Amino acid sequence: MKSSTICRAFVLVSLGCFASPAGAAEALVPDMPTQIGGITMVCTGVSLDARQDPRWTAYALKIEFAGPGGQYIGDETVSLRRGATELVHVSCPGPWLLLQLPAGRYQVSAEAEGQTAASAAFVPKEGQGRIILRFAGTRPGE
Repeated sequence: MKSSTICRAFVLVSLGCFASPAGAAEALVPDMPTQIGGITMVCTGVSLDARQDPRWTAYALKIEFAGPGGQYIGDETVSLRRGATELVHVSCPGPWLLLQLPAGRYQVSAEAEGQTAASAAFVPKEGQGRIILRFAGTRPGE
């Protein structure tokens, strides 16, 4: 077998190992803007520096994830729909998910800590829309 054939076979096998199964959430890397399906998004908000990053004000929609006491939580799986079309299905390790979207109405659902929360979201023509998804869960220390 030629070395170029071996290399191609190795690349194909490697890609197959990392391909996500159908319906699996795309994992986002914290603080790294990513484009999926033509939508730019970033999972952020873990540190104070990340929350104060001026780049994040340019995103059209900010989704915040909170526990029962209002504390930020992370490690959620998020789905964003417009009508019957799912636009985004990602996992976010941080408490904020920011998205660049056209103005309009969207449906957001998220799963975290074994619970699901959902809300309508409105993206304005200018500025930033914001929603907070709260998960009932158990309060820390209970």
